[in-house]
Amino acid sequence: MSLFKKSRMAEPSAASKDKEALETAWKIHAALVDWTGKVDAKASFAFTLESAGLATMVALSAKDRLFGTLTGPLQNITYHAAVFSLLVAAACAMWVVIPRLRMRHVGKEWPDNFIYFGHLKYWDASKLPQKIQSTEMLPVITKQMIGMSKIAWMKHLFVKASMILASIGGVCLLTCGLLVRAGLSP
Repeated sequence: MSLFKKSRMAEPSAASKDKEALETAWKIHAALVDWTGKVDAKASFAFTLESAGLATMVALSAKDRLFGTLTGPLQNITYHAAVFSLLVAAACAMWVVIPRLRMRHVGKEWPDNFIYFGHLKYWDASKLPQKIQSTEMLPVITKQMIGMSKIAWMKHLFVKASMILASIGGVCLLTCGLLVRAGLSP
């Protein structure tokens, strides 16, 4: 019976497979857009916390404040390690949200691409519809997906580094504060 069912079930046509592949590619593209937006939001959150940490350090470093007169190498090392960690963490977070416009490349790539807004700005509105109709879309969208994936991957790595460095900076700052409060200056 199963042989009979298999023979009656037709294989999907090549056009049907192409359409399904293109739909899947657009779904993946949408997921990449979503992931990129989420990592940008995480980086913005991290940058806000890191900036607040740095501002707190500055405020508490005035004369007669907690970090105003550090004594001993351990207090100085933990304080400066906190400053360094938070500055680098903030720089990593800032790198994540800086737009990737690829200005040096889009001027050469636009004749074969039209998904990225950087490519679209070169197109004449009267010629673009014909280009879209005459182009096999799957290679264009997959090329765009690969480029977006590389950007998203780097953004995720940098936001991870930012959060790790901010945590290290926070621990160093807490340690320094405890050393100062306890009067320990080894």
